[in-house]
Formats: sequence, structure tokens, C-alpha cells
Amino acid sequence: MKLVLGLARPSLGRVSVDGRNPASDWKLRSRFGFVPEYDCFYDHMTGRDYVAFFLQLQGVTLAEAGERAAALLDDVGLVEAMERRIRTYSHGMRQKTKFARAVAHDPDILVLDEPFQGTDPTTRRLLMERIRKWASEGRTILLSSHILHDVEALTDSIVFLSGGQVLAVGDRHAIQKLMPHVRQKVRLTPIDAGQRPQLARLLLEQPSVEGVSLQRDWVEIDTSDAEAFHHALPSLLRKAKIAIQAIDSPGEDLEALYEKLVGGEQWEA
Repeated sequence: MKLVLGLARPSLGRVSVDGRNPASDWKLRSRFGFVPEYDCFYDHMTGRDYVAFFLQLQGVTLAEAGERAAALLDDVGLVEAMERRIRTYSHGMRQKTKFARAVAHDPDILVLDEPFQGTDPTTRRLLMERIRKWASEGRTILLSSHILHDVEALTDSIVFLSGGQVLAVGDRHAIQKLMPHVRQKVRLTPIDAGQRPQLARLLLEQPSVEGVSLQRDWVEIDTSDAEAFHHALPSLLRKAKIAIQAIDSPGEDLEALYEKLVGGEQWEA
């Protein structure tokens, strides 16, 4: 992220944003807003003074900076604490202040490093809502997080990194396709629960299905060729006149996929 922001220079290769070098292009840097993982505050300042200070660095007048800072802190839920010194803030309040400072100068590229670390559920939900709002306004958002559940809730454009290496790029389904030999579970819930036995028999006949489990509300299958299974499923259901209300893969969230990729399960025969 420091390379993208121009705060570090690559020892090998090059980094460009819109074809420009962030390490030397100061005009490009003004388009960035950054929420770092680490704290970077002047604790003796109030939240409002802190955000206003960075606006003044962008050429905003003192009076306008104070007004804009107040509006920004209100937007992230800190209106009642904006006149308190930052040294009294909780971790969640500090994260909100980082967000307010990052978007203060209206950047079109936001770089967020572990933005939800240490936040309570209410703060996490509010910050996620703001991220979705900023994305809907046309901003480009680059987010790094070890909380993969939050990543999955925000985007389907994912890059898995481990040890400085790119493991996979794409949405969850594209990443699953990289692991054709990994056994996966797929759960199908028919609208008519009485059709479960019929559905189970049909699924067991499929060459891509290695096992079938009949549950109270759904049918669960094991497959090591999920792509072939999903390709054949629509015509199978149409012929049998079985309507499905839900299809999901339990245990195949981003966390599980990442662990499998790091463990190298995609290479096991």
C-alpha cells in the first residue's frame, strides 16, 4: 500500500496509478485518501481541530475547514465527541476520525489498511456503510484486511496474498475454480421440501457428485468438480421440475478458501 501511495519506492519492477508514478507525481498523490493501520494522531488536538488541520494543508481557509471537519465527523458518528481531545477517544472513535481525515479533501482513490481492526460491531457496520456509499459515488477503494468476512461483505473483487505472493484473483466463485481437485460441499434447498428424496436420487446419479446427504430442509452433496456440477444442475432441475429457493456452499467462505490455497490443497490429486 505504501508503494501505491508513493510512500515507498519498489526495489524491483514499477508501480503506476492511471499510468503515473505515485512516488514522483505530487498531483496524483492529492487524489489519495489513506486510512493507515497504525495510529497517527496529535492527541492534544480535538477531533474537529485534527481534521480541520489537514484540510488547511489542502488550502482550505480556517473557517471553512472547521465547518467541513464538523460535517465529516458528524457523517461518521462523532458529532458529540468532536470537541474532545483525541487522547480521550476509544479505538473505534479513532478509526472514525481516520476515515473523516482520509475523505476530507474529497479524494477519488481511498486506500484502507485494516480499517475495521479493533472496532465494535456498531462501528464496523457504520464504516462499512460509508465505504459502500463512497464506492457508489465513483471512488476507487483499495482495502486490505485479515477479516475476510468483512471483505466478502463489501466486494467481489478479491486478491489473495501470502508471503508477498499473489495466490488468486477474482470473486469467490472464480477462486473456487482454481481448486478443481478440492472436495466441496453444496447445499440445495427445494421450495417443496417433499421433493428432497427425489432430488437426492437425481443428484446421486451425477458423475460429479461423490456423496449425498438428506437433511431436514435441504440436500447436501460432496463434489470435487464443482464447475461440472453447477454446469449440469440447471437442466437437471428443469427436467425434474424441481424449484430451488437456495444454493450455497457451507464452509466455502473466503476464510476457508484462503486456508486451502495457503495449504496448497489445489495441487493435491
